[in-house]
Amino acid sequence: MATERFSVSMPGEVRKRLKQHAAAAGLDVSTFLAIAAQAQMDQQDRVKKVFAPFGEARSAAEEEAGTGAWAGDDIALTHAEQAEVDAILGRPSRGETAA
Repeated sequence: MATERFSVSMPGEVRKRLKQHAAAAGLDVSTFLAIAAQAQMDQQDRVKKVFAPFGEARSAAEEEAGTGAWAGDDIALTHAEQAEVDAILGRPSRGETAA
């Protein structure tokens, strides 16, 4: 793989620490940065690969759920059934006002 030269800008304190860490590792700054960048990219690729199935499953579930009417929207409840649902949900029944 060919090596290419390019410019990187960073705060002076970061540059100073970078030079210190590279020297402590026995590396020049370019090699140190290349290794650090490769490690970061590899980690991001691993995370993306691990979470990809979850994203695919979510997309499939959203597509399956679709839009519009929810399951049960077409079910007509009796007054007593609706009152029971309202009681479970802690909301006033139809015809009642909130306290």
